[in-house]
Amino acid sequence: MPTEKRRIAEAAGVVSALTLMSRVTGLIRDIVISYLFGAGTAAEAFFVAFRFPNLFRRLVAEGAMAVAFVPVFSDLLSNRPRAEAVRGLRALIGVAALVLAVMALAGSIFSPLWIDAVAPGFAGEPELRSLAITLTRWLFPYLFFIGLVAVMAGYLNASRHFIAPALSPALLNLSVISAALLLSGFLAVPVRALAIGVLVGGLGQLALQVAALVRRGAVPLPTWEPRHEAVRRAARLLLPATIGTAIFQINVLIGTMLASLLAVGSVSYLWYADRVFEFPLGLVVSALGTAALPSMASQASRRQYAELGDSLGFALSLMNLVAIPASIGLVLLAQPITAVLFERGAFGADETAATASALQFYAIGLWSVAATRLLAPAFYALGEPRTPVRVAALAVVVNVLASVVLMGPVDDDKSPAWLVAAINSLSIADLDHAGLALATSIAGTVNALVLAAGLAARLPGHFDWRGTLGSIARSLAAALPMGVAVYAASQLFQPWFAASLAWRIGALTAVIAVGISVFAAGCLVIGGPDVERAKRYLRNRGR
Repeated sequence: MPTEKRRIAEAAGVVSALTLMSRVTGLIRDIVISYLFGAGTAAEAFFVAFRFPNLFRRLVAEGAMAVAFVPVFSDLLSNRPRAEAVRGLRALIGVAALVLAVMALAGSIFSPLWIDAVAPGFAGEPELRSLAITLTRWLFPYLFFIGLVAVMAGYLNASRHFIAPALSPALLNLSVISAALLLSGFLAVPVRALAIGVLVGGLGQLALQVAALVRRGAVPLPTWEPRHEAVRRAARLLLPATIGTAIFQINVLIGTMLASLLAVGSVSYLWYADRVFEFPLGLVVSALGTAALPSMASQASRRQYAELGDSLGFALSLMNLVAIPASIGLVLLAQPITAVLFERGAFGADETAATASALQFYAIGLWSVAATRLLAPAFYALGEPRTPVRVAALAVVVNVLASVVLMGPVDDDKSPAWLVAAINSLSIADLDHAGLALATSIAGTVNALVLAAGLAARLPGHFDWRGTLGSIARSLAAALPMGVAVYAASQLFQPWFAASLAWRIGALTAVIAVGISVFAAGCLVIGGPDVERAKRYLRNRGR
């Protein structure tokens, strides 16, 4: 296996293993929240209040870090003395600290305006709106911590150190879990424990990156050099990079805004469904993107476009082996997965059914979202930030139109009359919150297909699109019999899914094992270069 492919595969393995820890703790966090608060008003207020800090975390951790900071630091580390790269890091930290502090302060001050914008349906629920505003003021300081984490993690990833950045989300999850279990029973407003957990977790995430940098001789002391080359280059990439790579999360935010116009609980259903949906994405796809970007950025800086296309094709082929079967599996098993994870305490059978329907429609777009997270960074590695932003703008328009068409009519008392009239006049289907999830998947598919067409034009002769389409076809051919086997097994174990939690866990584990086994067998029978790459990688990791 060529050096860059080996580096991508090995780094993806490390990041994937650590991301598994983060995703598992994230699911446990949401299980705890669902147990304590269900899908009631407290949960609605927290999810809306946390939506922007969480969106910002996704933007900077999966967007800015990946496609703004990593290319800048990769170029400095490849072509300049290491001391100059450290100087660039310190300059970026100094500027970022000031900007982030202003953002956090402004967000806290103008929280009422933010809540009215992101949750217009809360206007008819004064107590819910007030609680959401209070929680938002508590949570905005998290932006300061996670923004600095992104800058430092960008330097670490460019240095091929992935452990501290990949572990960072787990610290946040563990902090929220601890605060929810230990503090909620002692507070007058129990849901405030979640906000405390977020702030403590943000501080822990920052401390982890600082410790990793210090061990590598890059002490992250801030300096004020706003004209430093690293600052100027990152600033040019930052806004288009975050928009272009995080379009799915922007569309989820739009879904939250529109869900606030529906019945209470709709925001929570979308939140829980999104958390399950993100599990396979974070486990493998984000790991692949994180591992592949330093290689692509380095190849682009040396104008090695054929090698860059080869690295991207390799990452896409591995992604197909995960995203396609995961999408089919989530559609078929949305109900039992949701029940096993969340159905207890304040989260009942009705909440399970509503969340599962949203998860199924999110899952339809899993491959598209996964592909976007690999295709968009390729444009930034090539120094072309405008194309992903233009495509993202198109996807947002598609999402808004599809949402109002699919969500169904809304009540007059939930929002301004003009908004009610606009939505109700365009409504065709009546899928409620599930229609918002489907709209997000439609927009994600448009985004991925247009990006792919643009990259084909940008890298003529340097990317094996025929090989990528063959990889998709082979993964789909192996996934279809897997889907049949999963459906049959789920019907066989149906009595178990209606029993106690232990029986449900056992049944779900058995069905998933059947699916993995059938898919793996299908891949071995069909073969292909992507399967050979995966087998070779697993053998090397086994040694």
